[in-house]
Amino acid sequence: MKSIHLATLGCAALLALTPAQAQEPTTGGHIIALPQTPNTLVGTWRVTVSPDGIPPFRAYNIFYADGNSIEFDNSNAPGGQTIASGPWTRTGVNTYTFAEVNMLFDGQGNYQGELHVSGSITLDASGNTFASTFQFTVTDPTDMPVFQGGGTAKGVRASRALLFQ
Repeated sequence: MKSIHLATLGCAALLALTPAQAQEPTTGGHIIALPQTPNTLVGTWRVTVSPDGIPPFRAYNIFYADGNSIEFDNSNAPGGQTIASGPWTRTGVNTYTFAEVNMLFDGQGNYQGELHVSGSITLDASGNTFASTFQFTVTDPTDMPVFQGGGTAKGVRASRALLFQ
């Protein structure tokens, strides 16, 4: 089994930040103060994933307002894995947890198992970058673990300018 190759896949799932923008409401010419809105993970992120002992790779994570996410990356050749998907949850001000899974395939397209990733994300004060730690497990087709590890990731909110530079 190509467990080392499989372990290199989408080991990072990380995210997209869009700061919430609220307008100050007025009543009769008086401004009503709103509580400060924390930043949000919702959006598209360009992420550098650095698994321990494995070369870094690029990923794009999309976090949806409904708590679901998808991630795609260049850790494996096309056809070696599916896009990852899974839930994410806010755990505090600018902090989140996530979990995602990819299906893995060999060069002939045969199912080889899954990659399970979970981790935590902390947004910076601007809401435009994040740091993450994660753990991953690669399983074989019978769901038996064959490789485990962890790592870190750094994300930048993907703006139009960033994507089309």
